[in-house]
Formats: sequence, C-alpha cells, structure tokens
Amino acid sequence: RQSLERGAMSGMGSAPQSGGSASAIAVWPKRDQEAFERGQKELDRFTCDSLSYTSDDLVHLTLEIFVQLDFPNKVNVSLVKLKKFILCVRTCMFDNPYHNWFHAFDVLQTTFCLALNAGMDKTLSDIQLFALIVSALCHDLEHPGVNNPFLVASRSDLATLYNDRSVLENHHCCRAFQLMLHSEIQLLSEFSSTDYLTFRSVVLSNILATDMARHGEYTTRLKRLTEASTPMEDRTIDSQFAMEVIIKCADTSNVLKPFDIAKKWAMRVTDEFFLQGDKEKANSMPLTPMCDRGSQGRVALQKGFVDFVIGPFYKLVGDAFPSLRVSFALLWQNREDWNNYDDQRLAEELGDEY
Repeated sequence: RQSLERGAMSGMGSAPQSGGSASAIAVWPKRDQEAFERGQKELDRFTCDSLSYTSDDLVHLTLEIFVQLDFPNKVNVSLVKLKKFILCVRTCMFDNPYHNWFHAFDVLQTTFCLALNAGMDKTLSDIQLFALIVSALCHDLEHPGVNNPFLVASRSDLATLYNDRSVLENHHCCRAFQLMLHSEIQLLSEFSSTDYLTFRSVVLSNILATDMARHGEYTTRLKRLTEASTPMEDRTIDSQFAMEVIIKCADTSNVLKPFDIAKKWAMRVTDEFFLQGDKEKANSMPLTPMCDRGSQGRVALQKGFVDFVIGPFYKLVGDAFPSLRVSFALLWQNREDWNNYDDQRLAEELGDEY
C-alpha cells in the first residue's frame, strides 16, 4: 500500500510547506485556452472526443465539470483540494491502450451528460451527485489492463487480497478512498459523519456496479421494472439503482458516440484484449476467446458486443428511463455502419491515429 501511495502522490508535486505557497497546485498545468473553450462547448454532448485533447486539457475539463455543478459551494470542497485530487487520479491511471486517463475522463464526461439528460442534477442530493461524478472519475483507478478472470487465474496479489470477487472494482474503490483521505488531499475533510457515510456508500456501490460479471443482475432487474405484468408499486426506481445504471451506461458508451469516435475506441479496447491474450499464451494460461488475436476480429467483436450484450441492455434502460433514449440514438446506426467494415478497412482508415 505504501508503495502504491508513493507512486500516486509522486504526480502531485511538492508537499505543502509551512510558508504556504509551494504545493501540488504548483504543478497544475497551464491551460490551452482554445482547447478549453472547445471542450466547454462539448462537455454536455456525446460529440466530446477525449482522444482529441491532450492529457493536460482533460485535467482542466475535469475540473470544469466539478465547477459547472457548483460542487465547491454545494459540498464545501475547495478548488485547491479538487486540483490535487484530479492530478493524483491522473497519475493513478496506467498507460494501457484502453483503460487509461482518456477513458477515465470519457466515462466522467459521459456520466455528466447522462445525469443531465436524466435530470439527476435536480433529483439527487448534492452529496449523491458529487459521489456519482467522483465514482465515474475513479471507476478504473490503477487498472492493470487485464480483466478479473486473468487476475484470478494468474493467482495475482490483487485476487488474493480481494478473495477473487470483483477484484478490479474493489481495488478501484480502495484506491479512490486512499487518495481522497490522503493527508495531502483530504478531499472530504469538511463532510459530516452522515454525509461521509452517504458519499462512501454511493461511490462503493457505483464502482462495484461496473463489474461486467454482474451485468445479468441489472438486465434482470430492468426487465422486471419494465414488464407490463409488473405491478405499478414494484416499478419504482430508487436513486441508487439509477446511479448504478448511469455509470454502467457511461462505462460502455463508446458504441453510443459518433462513429469516428467509436472506431478509435474499438481499436483501443481490442488492442488491450489482444495484449491480454499474448500474456496468457506467454504464461501457458487458458486463452480467453475474445483475447485471441489469431482467431478474433475487431469488427466482429464490436458487432457481437452490441447485438448480444449492450444493445439489449440499452433497450431496457431506455424503457426504464425514457429521458435517456435520446442518448442512445446513434447505437443502431453505428451497428449498421460496422456492416460496411472489416478489420483491414478499419486498420487502413485509422492507421496509428487512434
């Protein structure tokens, strides 16, 4: 734990001095005003492409989401603390093809969009909304670029620590709170005990919801909520379940973005899959089918994901949350566009520009 904390805190700059001025804020990056203004206009839109910005641009746009929701005033979290926290989160995102700082921002920004479209800025308490945004930002902290079954099968330290259950998601939760409570950050120091417990419960539940091994739980509950035979009194959607659905949607939202954006993420996620497959081969482990670069196609994986996993899920979400249907408008158009592609065309169009 100490080594992990040292690694995370190394991105924060000098520790605060008794004199006052030298702190992590000293390394807050200079803002590219043109990029920032472009990002401001896109923050509440699905056209926002995190891959078209620099890492520093996304630091500023992350802070802007917290500012636009007025969290410094509503939950009494200072800009100084937010800046330290954001820098530290960025440092804790590893340089994977997919699960990296750009993905963290993408899920944060998409969660922001979906929450606004669902009216959650009006229905959630300030603490709940803050917890939703923080959990989106932190949902993949220190992701190693391999999935839970790999960690369990390889008998990794993380799998041992978390007893083989939602290994990654438990680690993301743990690291998020270690950072928030760190003496150099103290993000939650002004929270009452009640607010802290509420905040912690929401963040933990939201991040744990992103474990795709639990995907069936959510489809089953959404079906029950939307079936005509379900009594009206059983169709109530509580705020915690709504937040978990929002973050699940955001975490898998590449398929909802304009096709030029979706293509880039499709390349990145399959790059990461295939790298896991390479590791499995190198370590004489059973080869995960979707990670076998010798037999799997990138385009086929995207089609299968939409057809059998996430397409039916978004249909149920749209039925349960009609205000979100507009957010899913491009899903099936993108799916049709994939019919015009094979892996060769995809690679030729993108080259190394993704």
